[in-house]
Amino acid sequence: MDGTGCLPSRWVIATTLHQHVPWQPWRYTADEYRAAVAAAGSAPLPLTGMSALSPWDPDLATALAEHGVRIEEEVVLDSLLADLG
Repeated sequence: MDGTGCLPSRWVIATTLHQHVPWQPWRYTADEYRAAVAAAGSAPLPLTGMSALSPWDPDLATALAEHGVRIEEEVVLDSLLADLG
């Protein structure tokens, strides 16, 4: 969720793609979210807005509800870059 209560565009894009093309999420799963929360250290901003299902990982919505915090890309940047290279 973004701070306005709307689903972020990346969520809408991921859901739409999942409906039309075969793909695997890249670090967009419940396990990845939980790991990022554990590694976040300082108090991340809270999630706001409406919850939404994630058809690629039904447990992601549960994990988001459990922790209720936003994880910005900068928090997981080292992992993302390591995947690329």
